[in-house]
Amino acid sequence: MAAQYDSIAEQYRRSKESPLRRYVESWSFFELIGDVSGKSILDLGCGEGFYTRELRMRGAARVTGVDISPAMIDLAQQQERHRPLGVEYLCADVKQMPDLGRFDMVVAAYLLHYSETVSELTTMCEQIRRHLEPGGRFVTLNENPDQSPACYSGYEQYGFGKTVELPRREGSTIGYWMISGREVFRFNVYHFERSTYERVLVSAGFGGIEWSPPGVDPDPDPAVIEQVGEGYWQGYLQNPPVTGLVCRAC
Repeated sequence: MAAQYDSIAEQYRRSKESPLRRYVESWSFFELIGDVSGKSILDLGCGEGFYTRELRMRGAARVTGVDISPAMIDLAQQQERHRPLGVEYLCADVKQMPDLGRFDMVVAAYLLHYSETVSELTTMCEQIRRHLEPGGRFVTLNENPDQSPACYSGYEQYGFGKTVELPRREGSTIGYWMISGREVFRFNVYHFERSTYERVLVSAGFGGIEWSPPGVDPDPDPAVIEQVGEGYWQGYLQNPPVTGLVCRAC
């Protein structure tokens, strides 16, 4: 997985500036995360540190970001040098990362669906649990396991698309393309059923599992609305390709 993100690190960073990612993805993620004041947070699959920095700026006492891609971590560390916030970054595969201590919360804007097998998914969830205090929360955005492959369309206006070879099975590769500026870049994730995610999370020591569809910021920049038009978000919200997932360490 490191290789696919090393080659698209800068494009992926720029994609965070899109209206969809700003007013749907980011808003939904922080709605699930809630107040972070004084908390210790581990951000897994942190990429170039977009959410890692924001968590620190929102009052988290300690934030550590981990990503498998050296190119992504390099971008994150460049930002830290440019504007020091006291964020720590580590380049590591989540499945093999060293013991970083216990955190009040682990967050991940896309992580679990990069597991290619149930075995990898299990190891990843066990690592997440190992880094949480009892009662600590795991908050993530993830591929929507309930979306029918027949609905993998209609996202061109949002600057991306997704495909899967039929019939879709456990572990099927889902291919994404995304536009950043004038460039198109691609990456893959993997499909697992909702029941598989829940079974693996419970076996890793989690409970209180809740799935949450994305929403939209109720107060977006009027200039953005003028640019994209009223009702721009509805197609995405009615057919969400991703979902939120929250659970607690038992």
